[in-house]
Amino acid sequence: MTYAKAVGMPPAISRPETRAATRNGVLARWTLLLFGAICLPLTILLIDVGDRVESATLATTIGVARNFAAAGMTVGLIFGTTLFWINRRRRRALTRYPWIVWPINYVTAGRYEWVELLDRDGRPVSTLILSTWSKDIGKLVDHDTSEVWFAGDPTKYGVISRPGGGDLRYAYFSKSRQPPRLMFRKDVATDDVHRRESSPAGVRWELSREDGVVTMQPVGGPPVAPVRHGAKGDDRYPTPRTLRRVLAFVLDWTLHFGIALGATLLVSPDFSAEAIARSDWKHIGLNPAVALGFWLAASALDRVVIQAIFHTTVGKALFGLRVIRPDDGTHPTLGKLLAVWLVDLYMLVAVPISFAGNADAPGPDKVEDYFLPAVRRRDLKPRDPT
Repeated sequence: MTYAKAVGMPPAISRPETRAATRNGVLARWTLLLFGAICLPLTILLIDVGDRVESATLATTIGVARNFAAAGMTVGLIFGTTLFWINRRRRRALTRYPWIVWPINYVTAGRYEWVELLDRDGRPVSTLILSTWSKDIGKLVDHDTSEVWFAGDPTKYGVISRPGGGDLRYAYFSKSRQPPRLMFRKDVATDDVHRRESSPAGVRWELSREDGVVTMQPVGGPPVAPVRHGAKGDDRYPTPRTLRRVLAFVLDWTLHFGIALGATLLVSPDFSAEAIARSDWKHIGLNPAVALGFWLAASALDRVVIQAIFHTTVGKALFGLRVIRPDDGTHPTLGKLLAVWLVDLYMLVAVPISFAGNADAPGPDKVEDYFLPAVRRRDLKPRDPT
């Protein structure tokens, strides 16, 4: 029995406006997913055909087409799968829960926006982050919005709408991605909250923005380097994890390699089991280019898609690790993980070339931002502030 039936209220999706709104984006989701699915065998076919042609011009043309097909496969499968996953959770919330009117507080910072659901006394019940493109921030709700319709579990996820149920936005609770708040220090001896405290004599502070990060820096003094989350010696994540990270890395690479090898042998028309039995590796029918394509697909699926949803890869999950951003300790977004994956691929090629040529290879200004630390899951649990 759904929650809507239990409380005797119709589910949110029973409203005609809501049903009509759920059909928005169907074409985009299916187009991306089907495009990525079509590009997968097309990429494999072009890789195989490119190795057989003798004409240099034709080989170049096939190579360009192969690169476009590989890019289409990656973008289509990643974004198409993500959109389908969000739509599935959205429909589940609309089917199980009724529309309920909630008073709210609205918070926005950078490219994120949150809705704080309030009870009848104005106390916060839950804070949900909205799944919003940067260009759409503030369009559904803003600082002038006093109440919204919500269907879902306030402690997990649901759907936000303006009154009427015709404008839908997926929203979810995230422990790691909470809105900025004013923090006040409590004096343990007197139990007083110090909202304003003067700085020591001669010390003044100012807001400083560097690389998109706003910090407090002393006026006229040397800049204070921010402590990177998950760095060696970071007391915020005290549990040892070095060995776990190494083992998780080895396991992930082994998994990607095994999937690529198995898939390549499965689709290879020249595969010979007898050659494997004779240890005749030159005649087993293994196409290295096809294997590389499958390895890239397996790596992207594990390190980008799965890690964006569950904040961990298969290897990290088995060893109790979660990936975080070094700048603020939150979980990286899908876009950040994709950027890290692409930079890692580039580094696999650029670093050996730079060593061989004894020269620096071009790359991002802050390479360290693309090495995401992995910390123990237990260290990410909320701590008692006292």
